[in-house]
Amino acid sequence: MSASKPAKVLVSSFAFNPIDGSECAVGWNYVRAIAARRRVWVMTRSLEREKTEPHLLAHPEEMPNVTVLYVGERFRNLGGPVGKITNFWRYQLWHWEASRLGRRLDKEIDFDLMHHVTGTGFREPGHLWKLGKPFVWGPVCGLQYIPMNLLNAVPLRSRPFFVLKNLSTAWSTHVSRRPRRAARAAKGLIAGSSAIAGKIKSLWGRDAEVCCEVTAPVLEPRPPLRRGPDVPLRIVWCGSCDPLKALNIVLLALEKLKGSAIDWRLIAVGDGPLLENWKQLARRLGLDARCKFLGRVSRAEVQTVMETGHCLVQPSIYDATTTVVAEALAHGLPVICLDHFGFGDAVDAESGIKIPPQTLKQVIQGFAAAIEAIASDEGRRYAMAIAAQRAAQRLSWRHKEKVINDVYGRILPAVALPSPCGERG
Repeated sequence: MSASKPAKVLVSSFAFNPIDGSECAVGWNYVRAIAARRRVWVMTRSLEREKTEPHLLAHPEEMPNVTVLYVGERFRNLGGPVGKITNFWRYQLWHWEASRLGRRLDKEIDFDLMHHVTGTGFREPGHLWKLGKPFVWGPVCGLQYIPMNLLNAVPLRSRPFFVLKNLSTAWSTHVSRRPRRAARAAKGLIAGSSAIAGKIKSLWGRDAEVCCEVTAPVLEPRPPLRRGPDVPLRIVWCGSCDPLKALNIVLLALEKLKGSAIDWRLIAVGDGPLLENWKQLARRLGLDARCKFLGRVSRAEVQTVMETGHCLVQPSIYDATTTVVAEALAHGLPVICLDHFGFGDAVDAESGIKIPPQTLKQVIQGFAAAIEAIASDEGRRYAMAIAAQRAAQRLSWRHKEKVINDVYGRILPAVALPSPCGERG
């Protein structure tokens, strides 16, 4: 292979579009990073076409060397409880279809490397690792357990499901063969956090590069918002109103500050099954006058909330790393979160306050103390806001490009990296 030609990479990214967050954003930004100096063919599900194609037509400079291949699914999402049961089967069947297409394409194109990007959960590594070419897997997430010591933070009816989820994780990590075989076949592994890298080492005996799965947005450079002396501390929470996001932890923490001299306002963005429950909890605690629940809003409105906020609270008891944390850091919002999963890597001691995930009582007290500390010392809060913007650089897609270059360089050392394909924001 000529060193003057960029490597040819086949990517499996079940979720991939520039509009939605979560896994779709993971796929989109990782492919951007891979494609900066390589030719990429990305296989994604057919329903991504509606959002991806108009964007690529409007912004042809963003991924000029990427070919998107839409792979259909065998059957539709049935919705409701039945749909939740069948989703994993749909996902597995899609990967079989993608591997069949990948095998046909490889005979025609002769790829140098294959990379499985999404879904980021470790249970389904796809099948590209079986096709006889160097294989990279990651970002890998999902190898950690829901902390049982915080299970009383979720509604009673939800607890059996989370116990079963932990049992499923234990089965998949210790009994299921395919993740272990894929990890051992991989020439390179990327872990979503240092904790996941440790799990990969202990479970599968492999080293992994650490690179967060979420990506901070590229914003116009500006200093963080300062808080005036008579301005209430604007506390932002953003997410789906479901049990594991645990906004109730923040509400219970704020209830402990009712006798404090600090002034605050909570702006909660998001919709979901627990929205009304949390509104009722705020009323019962006597906090509703200082809590604003916006429900589901547009992306532009979310950005406005971030731009006018003073800090972000992230009490999630089970997540890899949320996109909202990356966005908050980029906007210069110090983050108050639990010190576990990917949050422990994304937020450092300068850019936020991390609370040990011990008992629920200690966690509630920790959030209350952290909010009070930030509210009572604007100098400290503003220094953390500056540090938050620096921390966001570690979550940029350009940082991902560097990590991927390092991983690929060890696998294909003879291939010289060409110049980046255009300058992109």
